[in-house]
Order: sequence, then C-alpha cells, then structure tokens
Amino acid sequence: MHWPRKKGAIDAKTLKTITDQLDRFEESEAARGSLSQDEKNSFALGYWATRHIEQERKFNLERTLKTPEKRDMREALLPFLRDSMVGLLYGYYAPAGAQLLLTNPQFVRGHDFVGPESSPSAWRGTEVSSGGWPVSAGGRLTGSLISLPYAVAEAEQNFLSPTREQALIWADLVPQMIADVTINKWRNVKPEQLRWVALQVQRGKNLVAAAALDPSVRPAVLDSYRRYSTPRQVEWLDDHLGPDTFAKTIAEVPTSILYWLGEDPTLATLSPDAASRQIAALREASPGLVTPEAISRAFGTPKPTLTHSYTPGLLKLRTFPALMGYSSRILAESWESNNLFYAALADEMGTPVTALDAYVPEWNRSTIENIFATHLEDWPAILRSLQVTGNNIRHQSERASDSRSSGN
Repeated sequence: MHWPRKKGAIDAKTLKTITDQLDRFEESEAARGSLSQDEKNSFALGYWATRHIEQERKFNLERTLKTPEKRDMREALLPFLRDSMVGLLYGYYAPAGAQLLLTNPQFVRGHDFVGPESSPSAWRGTEVSSGGWPVSAGGRLTGSLISLPYAVAEAEQNFLSPTREQALIWADLVPQMIADVTINKWRNVKPEQLRWVALQVQRGKNLVAAAALDPSVRPAVLDSYRRYSTPRQVEWLDDHLGPDTFAKTIAEVPTSILYWLGEDPTLATLSPDAASRQIAALREASPGLVTPEAISRAFGTPKPTLTHSYTPGLLKLRTFPALMGYSSRILAESWESNNLFYAALADEMGTPVTALDAYVPEWNRSTIENIFATHLEDWPAILRSLQVTGNNIRHQSERASDSRSSGN
C-alpha cells in the first residue's frame, strides 16, 4: 500500500486500497491463545461463582436509582455486597506482600462457594483450585470460608522468592507460617508480655549454659529438655554441650524449648540468675498478663489439623517428622518457635507493640525466604532461617544507629 507523498486529497485508487485493508482487518478475529481440554473444563466450572459477576456487569446505576421499589434496588446491589464481605475477609488475612489480591481483580469475585457438580464444595474447607491456568488468572478459592487464612496463604506462597537456589521447603510449612502471623494479630499484645517471653527465653539459655559449666545442674536441665524434644536431640545436646562449644550448641536449640525450660517450675530455683529474678518481679507486678493461658493466646499458633480449631495456642509439642503430604502439615503445626522468637526479638530491639502488626509479617516473610533445608528431616533449617533474620535486623538497627550518630 502506497501513501501519497504530498499533502492533499487521496486519490480513488489509494482510497479503495485502504478500504479493502480495513474490511479485511474487521473480518479477522482477535488473537487468543488456544486452551487445553483441562483448561476448558476448569474454566467451565463455577456457574454460581460467575453468575454474580455477570449481574454486576449488567448493573445500571441510573436505572436502579429511578426504581421506586426498594426490593429491586437491594436485589441489584446484592452481588456487590457479596464481594465486599468476602473481600474484607480476604484483605484481613492477606499476608505481607500479597500479590493476587492486588494484581488479579477476579480473585475475590471468583470465590466459588458451591464447586463443580461432580465434586460439590459447599460447607467444605477452603481450597485452591484452577491454579496455573492463564484463563483463571492464577486460580480461585472454592468451598466455605472456614479455612480461608490457610488457603489465602497457600495461594500467595508461590510469590515468595527463596534467597538460595534450589531451596527445599516443605509443602505445607509456608502457608502455616504465614497463617501463624495473619490469624494471630499482634496489636493486642502488651509490653509486659513481650518482656515476659524475652526473659523466659533468656532464662532457658542461662540454664543450658549452667548445664554446660556445672555437672550438678546438667541432669535436671536434660531431664526437662527430654520432655520437649526427641531422644535423638537430647543425646546430641548431651554429647555436644560444653564450655567451648556452647555458642554453636545453643544455636541448635529451638526457641520454644528455651521458653519451656525457662517456664518449667521444676527448674525455678535451679541456678538463680538476673532473668529469674526479673521473671518473679514481673509475675508479681502483672499476674493477669503473664499467665500460661494469656501467653498462649498472644503468641500461640493455629492448629486446625491437630486441634480442629483455628484458635491460637501453645501445646508444648515435640516437632513431628516430615513424612510428606499430610504429615508435613503436622510438622508445621507442631513448630511453635517462630512467634516466640519474634516476641523476644521485638523486646530486644525495643519495637513498640503498636508497630508489631507491621514489623512481624515482614520478619516472617524474610524467615520464609531464607529457609534452606538440605533434606526432608532438616527441620533445624527453620531455626537457622530465624537466626539469619534476627541477625539482619540487628545489623540494620546498628547501621541506622551509626547513621544517626554520625549525622549528629
């Protein structure tokens, strides 16, 4: 097709050529990717999930406002009410750095409460379905809203980027770790409770240190340790605990066990130290805030598989082994160190309790991205990742303090 070189009217031949080209362009179909049979089947499901979206598309505000019947107006606005209520719950349990809620406008609106005809999902737990199909924009959630926090975390976990290549992370661990801080809101935590956890963890470290130095203290500490850990780990601690190896050995002890050691009443009078005296003083000053039940509610984790409830709590469990599939979720629920570690870290860094809801999810995300397990039984990789996150936060605080000092 040749265009005229000079300004002016287009001759009849050129005009006919342009018209023919435009006619051919209008006849061509818009480009679209071919769908596999699985994609077509997945997309075809969920009539009741998309029905309200079609109603929203047909909504006419001007006509609705002119409708004299309030009943008709309520019926027209009902689909928007449905999406608003579901969206509030999605947003409430959204993890730090959530992507699906921000990039996929159909994610909330596409929630399917009923499910396919062949496998109805009404009143069942929330599950991720249609994941991976481009036509579904990343998938949707089906079923009731009863397990929404875990399902949202499961949908969002693929947007996290491990810091190490080929990092091994258990399948059900990450959603559980995310749910631990999205269900358990930190805005109601009291400063006395943060201090209590930090003191108990420090008391546990001091008891292990005393066991490394004093043979008379060692049997009582190991006997208490045996109630919270596996026989293999108890033998390992007994073999490696010594004055020269204490720093390396204490790094292998989970934060939850250090907390249980500090809280153990049978060790209360063993090797008194500054932490034990402060614990006694805090218990006397704020008895209602530091009871086992109050601490369990504040820093516990939900355990729907073990307790059939999403109520946060601490069960003082030994860490279950990772056996793939269902058992890996039990491992995740039996791991109770994360929130206790964050509480002790927040007390150490002087983080205001009013800011914990902003800081803790970011710390948790950093912990997840730093996990680097070498095999399925390498659950201490979670503890190593916590320590990396804690060290990074301390270094950032030191650099910020040095920067302020040099500025002054």
